[in-house]
Amino acid sequence: MIEGVHIWRAALDEDGWPSPEGLPAPDRVRFEAFLRRDVAQRWARSRWALRRVLAGYLAAEPAAIELESGEHGKPRLARAGGLEFNLSHSEGLALVAVAERPVGIDVELIRPERNLRAIAERVLPAKDVDVLNTAPESERPAVFYAAWARHEARLKCLGAGLGGAPTAAPVAVEELEVSPCYAAAVAVAGSEVGPVTRRSL
Repeated sequence: MIEGVHIWRAALDEDGWPSPEGLPAPDRVRFEAFLRRDVAQRWARSRWALRRVLAGYLAAEPAAIELESGEHGKPRLARAGGLEFNLSHSEGLALVAVAERPVGIDVELIRPERNLRAIAERVLPAKDVDVLNTAPESERPAVFYAAWARHEARLKCLGAGLGGAPTAAPVAVEELEVSPCYAAAVAVAGSEVGPVTRRSL
């Protein structure tokens, strides 16, 4: 039984990851479709991270776990088993969340990009846009990506895309401290996240 949510951290740029060729055929097809080798490599390693985590809960070989995608691409077990999970990666860091209820996770490398306000106004909830607009200029990238991570984690929990319709379903969201360079958040269905257990691969 999982109380709250388990969060696994994986460093994608470290050595020792299996070859992409060992992934199931659908993952290999996606791997080959990337134009940049470094992006493809990190993506493949994030899939291995997910499979390694799930293997520990399911007592199965990582490559043998059957996954499928929901309507908006959220991965799930092909055979229902009560285990819910979600994966996110940004640059060299991946996070996997595992729970016994719908869960979403997001991690974002904080970049001092321009036009954060314009992006926020198109995507983020109004209260987050207000906070961003009143934040000091030097703090806006961190404020923006923290809000983005919370928003995307919630939508991933609900199985919706970034442009998904609003829903009144109760979702609890909690920010995660993973690195000074990253913003991250986890969301679970219900009124509270519960205990968060952190582990590393």
